Amino acid sequence: MTTSTIEKDSSIPPGPILFITMVTDMLIGYVFPEWRSWLPFNLGTPPSGLFSHDVSGVLNYFRPLPSYREYLQSSSQGINFQSLQSYAFSTPSTALGDLSSPTAIMTVFVLVLFFRKIKYSFILPTFTARGLEIGMSTHGKGWVIDNQERIVKFAEYCLRLMYHFTISAFGIYYFWDKPWWNPEKGGTKTLFIGFPEHTIDVGMIWYYLVQCIYNIEALVSLLELSLEIKLQNPLTHYGIPLRVGWSKTCRGDVREMFIHHVITNMLILISSTFRFTRIGSMVFLVHDISDVPVDLSKLANFLKWKKTTISFFVTMIIVWLGTRMIIFPSVIVRSVFMETKLLMIENGGIVKQVHHDAWKVVIAGLLIGILALQFLWFGMMIKIGYVLVSKGETHDLTEHKQGEKEGGEKLKKK
Repeated sequence: MTTSTIEKDSSIPPGPILFITMVTDMLIGYVFPEWRSWLPFNLGTPPSGLFSHDVSGVLNYFRPLPSYREYLQSSSQGINFQSLQSYAFSTPSTALGDLSSPTAIMTVFVLVLFFRKIKYSFILPTFTARGLEIGMSTHGKGWVIDNQERIVKFAEYCLRLMYHFTISAFGIYYFWDKPWWNPEKGGTKTLFIGFPEHTIDVGMIWYYLVQCIYNIEALVSLLELSLEIKLQNPLTHYGIPLRVGWSKTCRGDVREMFIHHVITNMLILISSTFRFTRIGSMVFLVHDISDVPVDLSKLANFLKWKKTTISFFVTMIIVWLGTRMIIFPSVIVRSVFMETKLLMIENGGIVKQVHHDAWKVVIAGLLIGILALQFLWFGMMIKIGYVLVSKGETHDLTEHKQGEKEGGEKLKKK
């Protein structure tokens, strides 16, 4: 394991500038290769111009991952179920491991549609029926009639709990013996040592695919639950035919959740495209584990089971502190800030400083954005705890009041 240091070129501009240059090259560089010459104040003039450095070729570090067609050609197989199964579930480092590849994009698109189909035709109806049964037996018919929005949210959180528990259990099982979680095997330095030649195992490929499918669908569902679109007369509303407003099932923290889902999907795509799946998997695991008691506490609160809510709330605070407030910043974020220099040391210094600095700023920026949301939500939890202790209420501050109609009957407290 190499522990040598590297002299950084002080003439290279900061990471954010390099990232902007890299994105500009990727978006318009092929169409307008001389775009730097259009910049004023010699900003694109080498060697001192801020945007003069060549940050292109960032994807040239990575070996092409074979598509299904290329796999068939290399293995001399025909198009059949057996070869498709072998490609998808037995072959590491395929194009499915790069979520920006056409193969992965098509797979995600199809599986998102399939997931939404079973979600709305089977999963949610099943949980909704169960919620109606529980509500009827514990609070009576009047409560059920007056709390239809709450029953819908109950079903959604049952699905969330099922997902977070399953993906967390798989994550703990699959990543248990991975070296980046074990300091005795190299710890977080192995996130970068050997880059960019890390093998993308089949388990990692599908872990990422499932994360991508769920989070894309979660973003779509958030918008569906939160927004209400109505037709209106464009002649009387300044030519605007649609009116967008908040729905009755809108979350109180819809803005924060929208930002969270956008950042999460960006992290999934970027870490997959640039082969930082090891980092991404660590981020997903600590967050999924902490989401399990969150979902449990919300389910208990929707049903107004006070004692159960309190027990899950305390568990949520403890797990949240351990995973999101301690492990996430002290292990994962620290590694991105302190150990990414290994990218410029390992494999003969194959990664250039301009690419390292551009990568670092975007990965670190996404992680800092997630961390900021953690502190925001933790402050919300403290407010919930204060209300719980001082007033004996279990109101969830992430929900709008109009989405939580109370029935005429006094709710039983468990």
